[in-house]
Amino acid sequence: MGVAGSLTTRSRAVLGEIYRRLPLPGISRPTFIIGCGRSGTTILGTCLSKHGDITYLNEPRHLWFTAIPEADVWTDKANTRGGKLALTEADVDRTKSAGLSRLFRLETIMSGRPVLVEKLPINSFRLGFLHRAFPDARYIHIFRNGLEVAKSIEKESNRGKWFGSHSYKWDQLVGYAESRDDTRGLPALCTNYREMGLLEWRLSTEAIVAFLRRVGDAAFVEINYDLLVADPVASVLQLQDFIGVRQDPKVAEFAAAKVTRKSTGVGRVTLMDKDALLGGKLLPLSMDGERVLTKRST
Repeated sequence: MGVAGSLTTRSRAVLGEIYRRLPLPGISRPTFIIGCGRSGTTILGTCLSKHGDITYLNEPRHLWFTAIPEADVWTDKANTRGGKLALTEADVDRTKSAGLSRLFRLETIMSGRPVLVEKLPINSFRLGFLHRAFPDARYIHIFRNGLEVAKSIEKESNRGKWFGSHSYKWDQLVGYAESRDDTRGLPALCTNYREMGLLEWRLSTEAIVAFLRRVGDAAFVEINYDLLVADPVASVLQLQDFIGVRQDPKVAEFAAAKVTRKSTGVGRVTLMDKDALLGGKLLPLSMDGERVLTKRST
C-alpha cells in the first residue's frame, strides 16, 4: 500500500527534495505517453492509471521544474528560468536528469505501484533528452486527426492560457518553427488559435515520427485515436502487453465505460490550401482512421 495519501503537499515536496539529492537509484524502464496535446493522451493515461501496478503521472510539471527549471514554458517564471521548448541530448545534465529519475522513482515508492507511466505532451519536443536520460524507456505514441486537434486547441485556448503565460510557449514554438527550413515563415501565417494549434500539431507530430523512426521497434507502440475510440478494450490490452504488466480487468472495464468520442470528428475532408500548408505531409495521413504514421516506408 502506498503512503502518498498520508502526506501533505508540503511534506511530499520536502521528501522529494531530499530524495532527489541523495545518491539513490532512479526509475527503471519508464513508459512515456507522447503525442500533441488534445490527441487523447489524457484518456489513454487515465485508462492505464487503473492498473494496480502502474503509477501514472499526469503532466507532472512540478517534478520537472524541481529537477530541471528550464523545462518550464508555461508559468510566469518561465522567462527567468530560461524555459526551453525543445530539450535535446545535449541538454542532458547528469545531476539534473538523475534527480528527475529519482523523483519519478519516489512517486512509485509512495504509491506502492512499481511501474511508471508518464504523460506530458511537451515531451514531443524533448525525445532526444528522454532517450539519453532514460535509455531503457518505452514510448506510447497516440495521434489524432490534425484538424480535430487544431479545433480542440482552439477551444481550450479560448478558455485560458494554452500557449503559456504571456504566450511564452507560443513564442518558443515560433522560434522552433523558424529554425527549420520546412516550417520557416509558417508562424506568421497563423491568424487565429485554430491555425496556431494546427502548426503546433505539425511540429509535435513531425518531431515524434522522426524520433520513433530512429529507435528500435521494440521501444514504441503507436495508437490511432480513431482506433482507440472504436475498440478501446483491444487497445488497452495491447498496451498492457507492451508495458510488460499483467492484464488488470479494471483497465479494460474503465476503457469500455469511458472511452468515447466526445466531439464530432472532422473525418477525411478536402484540405484547404492553408491547412495543407500549415499541417504538412503528415496531416492527410492523420485523417485516415485506420493507419499509423511511423512506418519507415511512409
